[in-house]
Amino acid sequence: MNIVVEGERATGYRDGVAAGWVDFEVRDSVARLYHTEVLPTMRNTGAGTELVVGVLEWFRDNTDYRIVGVCPFVPVVIRRHPEFLELTTR
Repeated sequence: MNIVVEGERATGYRDGVAAGWVDFEVRDSVARLYHTEVLPTMRNTGAGTELVVGVLEWFRDNTDYRIVGVCPFVPVVIRRHPEFLELTTR
């Protein structure tokens, strides 16, 4: 999934079509991911997990921020993908 970050929203595109977004805020080098939304046409396709993984990859590759998953889906994805655990403690 291709992730485009504008302001405090990361939008995920699958095959050029918007699949959903993650809203976040950054304070004191901590990114709080507080809302994940997947478009109805993309639900039950794995797009939500793919979106959150893409956003976590973007933060890992482009920032030094620590991640806090306020949205309850984010910690679920991190548990399923422990390679992102380091983002919660850095």
